[in-house]
Amino acid sequence: MTMGSIPAMYLELRTVAMTAAEAGGRAALRYFRRPDLRVEWKADESPVTVADREAEAACQQVIAAAFPHDAWLGEETGETGGASGRRWIVDPIDGTRNFVRGVPLWATLVACEENDRVVAAAVVIPALAEAYDAVLGGGARCNGAAIQVSAIAQLDQALFCYESPSWFHKNGMTAVFDELNRSTGLQRGLCDAYGHMLVASGRAEVVVEPQLSVWDVAATSLVVSEAGGRFSDLRGTPSIRSGNALLTNGLLHDVVLARLRG
Repeated sequence: MTMGSIPAMYLELRTVAMTAAEAGGRAALRYFRRPDLRVEWKADESPVTVADREAEAACQQVIAAAFPHDAWLGEETGETGGASGRRWIVDPIDGTRNFVRGVPLWATLVACEENDRVVAAAVVIPALAEAYDAVLGGGARCNGAAIQVSAIAQLDQALFCYESPSWFHKNGMTAVFDELNRSTGLQRGLCDAYGHMLVASGRAEVVVEPQLSVWDVAATSLVVSEAGGRFSDLRGTPSIRSGNALLTNGLLHDVVLARLRG
């Protein structure tokens, strides 16, 4: 699909996604590395702060002003309905654990879904001044420049990214984690959405997420796919609602799926 054949509405949705993610990122950045930041713990044992709540409010304000009849799903505020057939899916701070420890690998994620298909997305990493976006059929960008995945086709040359070994252990995937560490060329943790963007921009090849929520991957899945990569759950189904994910440069996707299946 050429840019001229992309629906004008999709391009408008991408613009709003970018504006919302940038607003949310600015709101969160005001609290980053503040020594007086208070951390609370949710029922699922994940952290939350005033930065998460204010970032989500900033995203929602932008989106509601542009598309007041769209549905909404935010990590901190939950779900509200809409009549337009579109839904916005927002994670105000993906990587809150990194955020509260002063690690700059956190992001604001905004995706727009139409008829259960993500059509526009933005991923802003404020502490690194990196802003990614994508529109269905129109490619992916970082700070306005087109990006694409790497051409590495051998697993032993690949960079494997993950958030934490503990997620593999908690989900009965210790053997898989050990195998991927043995078979890949380089391994790095702490990643969250940043690892997904490393794949999209050709700096990494494989991200395995044993456990996540829809807002963790709605935006990043489109950016990776539009950069020429591939996204699926750990069984190979391209669903953002399976509770787990595999993101690769495409060339290594089936190879990694085979390792995951044992």
